[in-house]
Amino acid sequence: MIVAILALPFCYAIAQWIDLPLSVWILQNLWAVVLLALVIIFQQEIREVLGRITLPTFLLGKPEVIPMRRLDRIVEAAFSMAKEGIGGLIVLQRSDDLDEFIHGKTLLDWEVSEGIIGLIFNPQSPLHDGAIIIRGDRIRYATGLLPVSKSTTLPKEWGTRHRAGVRITEVSDAECIIISEERKEVLFARRGEVDKKKCQEDLIKCFSELPSLPKEKIREKRWMGKLFSDLPKMAFFLLIVCLLWISVVGIRQGEVSFNLPVEYYSIPHDLEITGELPKEIKVRIRGSQRLLSSVKTDSLRVRIDLSSAHPGTNQLSLSETNVNIPSGISVTYFYPRTFKVQLSPISISNKK
Repeated sequence: MIVAILALPFCYAIAQWIDLPLSVWILQNLWAVVLLALVIIFQQEIREVLGRITLPTFLLGKPEVIPMRRLDRIVEAAFSMAKEGIGGLIVLQRSDDLDEFIHGKTLLDWEVSEGIIGLIFNPQSPLHDGAIIIRGDRIRYATGLLPVSKSTTLPKEWGTRHRAGVRITEVSDAECIIISEERKEVLFARRGEVDKKKCQEDLIKCFSELPSLPKEKIREKRWMGKLFSDLPKMAFFLLIVCLLWISVVGIRQGEVSFNLPVEYYSIPHDLEITGELPKEIKVRIRGSQRLLSSVKTDSLRVRIDLSSAHPGTNQLSLSETNVNIPSGISVTYFYPRTFKVQLSPISISNKK
């Protein structure tokens, strides 16, 4: 859809170049409809993207991922809970901020351990309802309420817990461990996809394949280095914004008024103009801002053909054909639009 939208300005330029007025009119009025339709169709995606972009992350990039050195404890806790028939959600936060998506959370900031995780999800614990969020080697929150996935591809027998675990991985780069109390199984969700893990080794292997879990903490770059490392990406998005802005400005309509001089031509050789005639006509033209800015008023004239005029009073009415305007611009107003021209036979003395 982005490619199609970017192609619209080129189609508009081609339609103007080969003089297709109907196509030009359709594209002029279609642009606003397309922008409105995009906002309506992708409102959820736009909200999610804007929610994940802040000025520091745009300029400096995402923060470094805190490595997890105690994954074995998390994995052991998950399979112990599944064996005992205790359900739970364990969200592993990466670089994206999850505060917007998680509600009703309780701040803990506890050290990760198998016993602590089992204690939190114990049915007798006041913290067992909801998800826990782990960042690095610390349990940041408990009792977190997550958004629920509306995907139709998920199994129908899955409840709110499973759909919440999938959804948090759809809107962020977090991973989630889902422990089912009914089926006593452990599932791992990442990027909206879910896999069932049969044993601890399978789950640990899945973590070891993640590029966001380095064995050692990456040395922090200086902020200037982060800025220039993302420069190509920033330049690409800036180019797209400029192209969209130019296309919108080029299609946006406007009107300008001029007082144009009048030229009379093709007067019959045996007739001459008598009486007062308008020397200037007020003309209002309409077109895109780009075309209007390129119009040179010195070259515009109101030209009136008198080749079919007759002796006496001639009633003339102006139309768009009387103005030498460029293609893509229309005339919306004349003043005066109608006037009279008096023609008389040339006298013998004037002929001499």
